Amino acid sequence: METVAPAGLRLLSVSRVALAPALPPRQMPVDNGSNVKVKLSFLDVPWVATPPVQEVFLYEKGGGAEYGGMVKRLKESLAASLALYLPLAGKLAYVQETRDIVVDCSDPGVAFFEAEALAGCMDLSQPASDDDDVPAVELASLVPEHDARVLPAPVMVVEATRLNAGLALGVSVHHAVVDGRAFHLFMDAWSSMSHGGASSPVTNKPLSPPNYSREAIAHPSSDELAHEVLSKVAPNLPLANTMEEDDYMSQRYRLRHRTFLLGADDIRTLKRHIDGLERSPSGGVVMANKPVSTFVALSALSWAAFVRAKGLAAGEDTYLVFQVDLRSRLRPPVGAGYIGNCVRGCIASVDAGELLGDMGLLRASRAIQAAVKEAVAAPLDRIGAWMERLIALPAARQANVGGSPLFRVYQTADFGFGMPDKVVPLSMAGSPETTTCYHGFGNDDHGGRIVLSGGKRDGEVRLSVSLHLVLMDAFKNNINNIPIRSRL
Repeated sequence: METVAPAGLRLLSVSRVALAPALPPRQMPVDNGSNVKVKLSFLDVPWVATPPVQEVFLYEKGGGAEYGGMVKRLKESLAASLALYLPLAGKLAYVQETRDIVVDCSDPGVAFFEAEALAGCMDLSQPASDDDDVPAVELASLVPEHDARVLPAPVMVVEATRLNAGLALGVSVHHAVVDGRAFHLFMDAWSSMSHGGASSPVTNKPLSPPNYSREAIAHPSSDELAHEVLSKVAPNLPLANTMEEDDYMSQRYRLRHRTFLLGADDIRTLKRHIDGLERSPSGGVVMANKPVSTFVALSALSWAAFVRAKGLAAGEDTYLVFQVDLRSRLRPPVGAGYIGNCVRGCIASVDAGELLGDMGLLRASRAIQAAVKEAVAAPLDRIGAWMERLIALPAARQANVGGSPLFRVYQTADFGFGMPDKVVPLSMAGSPETTTCYHGFGNDDHGGRIVLSGGKRDGEVRLSVSLHLVLMDAFKNNINNIPIRSRL
């Protein structure tokens, strides 16, 4: 792995965090990792060609003498949590004989980079407020390079960077092994282990027992379906992604990132506004009057703002792509502690003109609800067909929503030295909905990725958007024009 520090940083060390040697029996996985190979399911393989998902957690503490102690605590608790969440310590590998992608855990461990910012560089110890643009070109160096273009490749890498008066924790993980819910379960376990201490890794709250057996998701043609999807997304295995290295790594900061914070009052007002539109004289009957959820309301808000920022017009179809969690919707249901991808893609579509008028938020909400209803009615029916439809969608008229308001990213990143002061979803383009193996790269059409997550306070939601620089101000202005109480 490359060990040269980016400009502005000094690389202090690169070590390997192995699994903790012992855990209480009730917390041990079924296998200790000596011979475990987890074959990816048909719900995992659509993400094989995508660059890893990366997040940066910024803490005001940790810039001085505290740095060494905080890193030691992070490493010890990481070792303890990896013993439970084994696939994150493995390598993504291609088995040519069977044409399967597996997570090879025969030699488990995670590379841990330690670095420090040089004097006068990367002064991020006082991070900008949530509604300011993120200097992504600087933040990108706070996560180590994680090149998964050729298999085998590590599932996860971590970097801890000492800033002038703070600490940055960068985590990079391959989406083919975990979805958003699984990743946040792992982060919750890691931080809980840090509170308990590696010598006595009893968590301070109950955690769902992790399960990473892909047999939990039953399908009569699972292997055939996985191979069919792989042939479309990664036809040249073990070469998973054909992008040049510069483009592959730099996609982390080609687009502009901005995060908007909506409080509980903002969201309640927005939801009431949307539900009220259906009862207005011009609302018409779009669908049965079902109250909108927080996810639907914020996705509709983002979609409408995207369409206006792009300058799309009546007569042009526009699309919103998102994932729906299937854990409780499968029969039999998959347990809450499932560590893998258990989501299905949904595509909502309306004429752009329908999102431009006063009823735009209502039209968007009902289209999203209809897409969810169709997906959950038969969760695994024609599960591979959405990928083919997705490939055919015009990138310029497509927005994408990921994450969930239920992901408490600040609380799950409290390792005992306080919640982070800022959390940045850095590689927001890293998804099968927007990755270059489907749409090409380097043009202004690329963008429109929105990530939702919980804020620090109860009921708060962070709406992070990744767009081309020339569209960002228009996106913000269109959100601000929505009649809600807002601090944007």
